[in-house]
Amino acid sequence: MGGINLRSDKNALSDYLRSLYDVKTLPLEEEEELSARIQKGDDLALEKLVKPNLRFVVAVIKDTPAWHHGSVPMDDLLAMGNEALLKAGKRWIPKNNARFATYAKNFIMKDVRRGIDNYGNMIRIPVNVAEEIRKMKYTERILLQKLGREPKASELADAMEVHENRIAKLRGYLLREPVSLDAYNQEKFQEDSDE
Repeated sequence: MGGINLRSDKNALSDYLRSLYDVKTLPLEEEEELSARIQKGDDLALEKLVKPNLRFVVAVIKDTPAWHHGSVPMDDLLAMGNEALLKAGKRWIPKNNARFATYAKNFIMKDVRRGIDNYGNMIRIPVNVAEEIRKMKYTERILLQKLGREPKASELADAMEVHENRIAKLRGYLLREPVSLDAYNQEKFQEDSDE
């Protein structure tokens, strides 16, 4: 009988994660040399730069709060993070003795969050709205600590420099529950028959 063997999938993921720890990080000078070669179109240099940083992708994913909800499988998040790492590797130009991982972190976080926003929810919320909701939650936590109580919508709006109606709308997105199409059709049928 065909199908997916979850045990072997978990083992494959574990083996992959274990293999990342066998790769040593590169010295800064070598990262800089590889970057110069990448800018000239050397794909082998890109692979040499990215491979030692694959375990950094895992660390960034684990530090992303939305990952803890488990709505997107780890292997999908790793694929998104690895693609972001490649994108960063193609664009990185060393400056001020900064490491490649420092530059790549924002690429990885952005793509992983976008992936969670796009695929992790039953109802897809546009990325810009999801970012705004994250900002609102963060601002709420800061105000809660500062005020010692839940902030009012007006206080939150002032802190975020938005209109109070926007706060109500964002909170509405958080409260929205999925509705069964059958329930919607039944409700619509009832409204039509009442007329």
